[in-house]
Amino acid sequence: MSDISELQRLTPAQGPTQDLFVAARDRLTEFLLGYSLIESYFAFVRARKPYPFLPRTSIVPGSAVPRGEQRHQATAFVILLDEPMPESLIKHFRLRKSNRVTAQNLRNLCSDVAIEQIEPQQLDLASNESDELLRKLLPIDYALLAERTTPGTAPQLSHAHVKIERLTDNAIRDLAMDLGYIERRLFERGEDYVDALEAKYYEYYGFPANASGRKSAAAMAAQLLTTAGTRFTVMLANQDDCRITLLDDGQIITQYLLIRLDRDDAARLVRSAKAFGATDEAPYVVLRDARDAPIVLYRVDFARAAPARGHMRSDADRMLRQPWLEIVDEWIVKVPVAESGEDPGTDLPAALPFVWARPL
Repeated sequence: MSDISELQRLTPAQGPTQDLFVAARDRLTEFLLGYSLIESYFAFVRARKPYPFLPRTSIVPGSAVPRGEQRHQATAFVILLDEPMPESLIKHFRLRKSNRVTAQNLRNLCSDVAIEQIEPQQLDLASNESDELLRKLLPIDYALLAERTTPGTAPQLSHAHVKIERLTDNAIRDLAMDLGYIERRLFERGEDYVDALEAKYYEYYGFPANASGRKSAAAMAAQLLTTAGTRFTVMLANQDDCRITLLDDGQIITQYLLIRLDRDDAARLVRSAKAFGATDEAPYVVLRDARDAPIVLYRVDFARAAPARGHMRSDADRMLRQPWLEIVDEWIVKVPVAESGEDPGTDLPAALPFVWARPL
């Protein structure tokens, strides 16, 4: 895809005709960049702990095993729907009266959540008035659900503490059958083959082979919602690799993380920013560390490679040993205004094309 067309896609829709689902997704993404990445970085600083930057070689999911949970990293798990949850999926998503987003329910779910009442605008994810409520809800375990229940309105937070309930073997079998890696039964080629399929199942959704917990739930949620044919976005901020993963009904998996640029990369960023009209690189730099190295918000887009497409794989064993994701685009994202403290210029691109993980 061209840089110009993608830059336009990265720029939030403006004006009265904007898609309120997209507006909510974009605003929530920007909120999470601050909440889960930038604020977490400073939590590491306050704790006098080194921030666990990922090396370039570990960017592609499946290329490295996470190094354990990072307790200073803020997590998030949000499911955003463009319609009410499809009836066919209610058996997989635990949505009950007891976990609807009301002040009383939240006090019952988590005793340290102090909310007297919830105003309608606090549930509207296209509005920044939802930020304070999100900060109270995101630490609650499992997922938050936001649905668009009325056409022409933005998705609103509806449920907290949402469990995704499905057998992992069923999820793996459905994907393996869709892609032609099995014919009918999951174990028709033995346990070792199923172990390989399980690793590739998680890689298919942008996670490491040993994914569990929220990562496993996020993959299953995306798989179920794709099958239902609804427009959605699943957002997950991980504690192990300190990245945010966005899954939706499209073909691209998007991830965000903080990276530290070396001297050559920093010089390239300056040139790139100026080429797009900035006076310097400042709008795209979160901060500089003690070594004066720029810390930036990095976005990487993955597409599913040939082994993760198609049917009836006669060479399945070889295909299971190959990468299932490949990088298609890389970007340095402009620092959100709320984090930078000043507007760096509305005429600047939301992100700059920037090759970092792939060889130049």
